[in-house]
Amino acid sequence: MSITNHFHTMPTPTTHYSSPDQVPKATICIVGGTNVAHALARSPHTSGSFTIDTPFGVSPVIYFGETSGVPFYHITLHGSTELSGVAEQEVLLRVWSALHQLGVSDVLGGATAGSINEKYKLGDWVVADDFVDFNIDRQRSIAAAVLGAKTAARVLPRYVPADDPVLRKILVEETANVAGANNVHEGGVIVQAAGGRFETAAEIRMFKYLGSDLVTMNVPTEMAYARQLNINYASLIAISNPAEGLGTWEWTTLSDLYPKFHAQSIEIYLAAVRRINELPERRRIGDTLRVHPEFD
Repeated sequence: MSITNHFHTMPTPTTHYSSPDQVPKATICIVGGTNVAHALARSPHTSGSFTIDTPFGVSPVIYFGETSGVPFYHITLHGSTELSGVAEQEVLLRVWSALHQLGVSDVLGGATAGSINEKYKLGDWVVADDFVDFNIDRQRSIAAAVLGAKTAARVLPRYVPADDPVLRKILVEETANVAGANNVHEGGVIVQAAGGRFETAAEIRMFKYLGSDLVTMNVPTEMAYARQLNINYASLIAISNPAEGLGTWEWTTLSDLYPKFHAQSIEIYLAAVRRINELPERRRIGDTLRVHPEFD
């Protein structure tokens, strides 16, 4: 069923809470990027929005909604656009600290990306399971900042795999249902560029040589931070353009694809939320992946 033509005409007022105890409860959050943009936030599936205090300042706007009675949170565009004027790293700390405070156990990420793997077509979806991170400006770990130095002293996560396989399987299956099995790819290596500009053709050739399948700017950071905070994570990535030097594209290439991405991603995310709610175990990241053993 299409849901693209039913949006709120006016945004609902945003409530500020000083304590997470006051907030409507949910344990699943969709942290969307350009693959969904503001479409889910403006849809009838969200009924309100709020902010909360974090140790790093006020959180970005967090939307609250339900699908078939299952509650979920939603943060648009990685939280960045709601906090204009706030440094990027501070935004990230506020987003992930808020999710930790709220007791979120499962995060579904998202983005659009440039395709390096020649098997990917424009309009395809990828649920990647590994990453290479070239953004050296961001903190490698937020564990000490969010969890406290004592708790974080032994948090040195492994990323094998870098996402949660259970969530990945759900996203792949629901994407196949919505977009067709030939248009979804399970697994893949994301290379995270530093951001602020598109990559050069030479950089893309280097990324391809390193074994990367697609390039984007935020998802690997989310994969890393989620693991540090014991949050299950998988991401739904849309192929919006060939990576630079590997094909031709115009800005209209992106704008023509976005309506389809937004509509499909909403259907996929909501179906995934319903399935995640039925999972018997919600915290699946064990100490063998997150925590360094005692030294003595």
